[in-house]
Amino acid sequence: MKHVSILEQQDWMKAAETKAVMDALGTGQAMFVGGCVRNALLGEPVEDIDIATKHTPEEAEKILTAANIKVIPSGIDHGTITAVTNGKPFEITTLRKDVETDGRRASVAFTHDWAEDAARRDFTMNTLLMDMDGKIYDPLGREGKGGLDDLRACRVIFVGNPQERIAEDHLRILRYFRFHALYARNAPDEKSLAACRDAADKIPDLSRERITQEFFKILSVEEPTKILSIMFENNILNIFSKVGYDEKLLKHLCAFQNNYALAFLSSRLLVLLGLNKDNLEKFEQYLLIPKIFKKDMAAITGVLALPDLKEDHAVKVAIYKFGRVPTAQALMIELAQDRVMNGYGPKAIEIIQKWEIPNVPTTGENLIKKGIQPGPELGQELERLENEWIDRGFE
Repeated sequence: MKHVSILEQQDWMKAAETKAVMDALGTGQAMFVGGCVRNALLGEPVEDIDIATKHTPEEAEKILTAANIKVIPSGIDHGTITAVTNGKPFEITTLRKDVETDGRRASVAFTHDWAEDAARRDFTMNTLLMDMDGKIYDPLGREGKGGLDDLRACRVIFVGNPQERIAEDHLRILRYFRFHALYARNAPDEKSLAACRDAADKIPDLSRERITQEFFKILSVEEPTKILSIMFENNILNIFSKVGYDEKLLKHLCAFQNNYALAFLSSRLLVLLGLNKDNLEKFEQYLLIPKIFKKDMAAITGVLALPDLKEDHAVKVAIYKFGRVPTAQALMIELAQDRVMNGYGPKAIEIIQKWEIPNVPTTGENLIKKGIQPGPELGQELERLENEWIDRGFE
């Protein structure tokens, strides 16, 4: 297999940990694959390093262990192990080919053929390989439709037949839209879009865990409304658009979050819910909503129920009652709704970040010493005094 391009060696490739793993696996027996190659070519940060190898998992484990590299059998049934050296993990997977698939999981057999392994991957841009010298290999590029061309053109294209790739794993429908949001410049590929649309009714067959993980990644992109519109128009989880979702509000919310470096998934999800957390029941048909998300959304809703965050005292009351993060996110929503003037945003953020939250100066013990008996009356008096203290500006 001849290389099709060459990339200057990256810092993560030069790292001692990377060299130790690749040297142990051997030249020609292992190459970088997938996201690390894609991101390196795009000039984006590389965080996770995936390696494809001709060695079986057992062989790779033996080789790495002999080189004093820790091995974790993280997915050995599917050909994957994790090598850890100096705290840095490397996911290493034996070259595979599909034997049988059912849309949720696949039975695989090992191979020594780089092209066979590439043929079972999802998108052409994820089939690219790179060796330690920075040489780029495009195992499916023989017909001029390779991953390197698609990556350079910012096209998200399924490997081979889109229907077949989706039939192998229905989660690839959601992955397609996530990758399109992240990497594509133009409209979706018509064949890919049609294949996703035709198989949309298979998404509920997936586990809620897998749907949740992928959908939350979609909602987390810098500006998700464009891709959500394409999804909903093509019947991809379009139930999420039928609960009072305001596309314009979500777009503006994301803009303010990005402007203030305060991107937060719970508030985006709340807007998708039509600012009504009671709509969660419909979402939970498909998604597993973490308890912390529900707590966040309840707190943000609580802040939104207070008077608008237009002046310092209102912001402080919100912080005192609901916390800094929910107040900041409610502010982002109110800015997006034009309930708060843009010019006040920076000052409100400064208060949220720097105001020292005071403790209420009156306690139940103090009131008992003054003759109020424990019970409902004590609680009512505490609440009354606390509200007076808040109304006086926490003085």
